[in-house]
Amino acid sequence: MMMKLLKYDLKSMAKVIVPFWIALFTIGVLCSAQIKFGLQNMGGAGNTLLVISFMVFIALIVAVMVMNFAVIIQRFWKGLLKEEGYLMFTLPVSERNLILSKGISAMLITMGTFVVIVLLVLAVGLMHGLELRQLAQIRIPDWFTAKWGFYMIAFCVINILAGIYHLYVAMAIGQLSNKNRFLCSFAAYIVLAIVFTIVETLVLEGSSTRVYDMVSEWVYLAVGAAEVIIYHIITEYILSKKLNLE
Repeated sequence: MMMKLLKYDLKSMAKVIVPFWIALFTIGVLCSAQIKFGLQNMGGAGNTLLVISFMVFIALIVAVMVMNFAVIIQRFWKGLLKEEGYLMFTLPVSERNLILSKGISAMLITMGTFVVIVLLVLAVGLMHGLELRQLAQIRIPDWFTAKWGFYMIAFCVINILAGIYHLYVAMAIGQLSNKNRFLCSFAAYIVLAIVFTIVETLVLEGSSTRVYDMVSEWVYLAVGAAEVIIYHIITEYILSKKLNLE
C-alpha cells in the first residue's frame, strides 16, 4: 500500500512540476543561445541582450524552485488537510505512512528539480566552450568514496527532509485553528524556525570548540536527523489526535 501511495503522490506532484522542468531547460538553452549569438554578432546591443537573457535565466530557475516549494505545500494541504483528506484517512494505512509518502515524494521531486538545474548548467557550459573530455575527467565514483562524499549526500538528504517536514508540521499546527489557517501556519513556521535555530546553535556550540572539527560536522548531521524525527512525531500526533478537516 505504501508503494501505491508513493506512486499516487509522485504522479500528482510530477503532473505539475515536470512541465516547469521542461520549460526551464528549453527556455534556459534558448537564452544561452541568445547570449552566445549576441556576444558574437551584436556588439553593444549584444551586451544588453546578454543582461536580459541572464536575468530571464535566473528568473526561470527561481520560478521553478518556487513552484517546487508550492507543489510540496499544495499536496500536503489539499491531500491531508482539506476535502481530499476525508478520502485519504479512510484508506487502510496509518497516518505515519501518509506523511512518509508525502515526505518521500516531496524529497524526490526536490532532488529532481536540482538535477534539472544541474543539467541545464552543464548544457549551458557545453554551449559556451566546456568540452566533454573535461567532464569525463571528473571522477564521480572517486568523489563518492572520498571521506566527505557520503557525508555530503546524507547531509543534503537530511536537510531537504528537514525543510519539507518544517512545512508539514507548520501546516499541521495551523489547521488546528478554525480561522486564518494559512496565517496560523505561517506563524507556526516562523516560531518553529526561531526555536530550532536557538536549540541547534546551543547544541552545536557545545559539541565542539573547533568550527571545522570532524565530530562537529557529524553532530550537524545528527541534529538535522533529530529535527526531522521531532517534526514527524509532532505532525503524526496532530493528524492522529487533533485533525480538524475543513
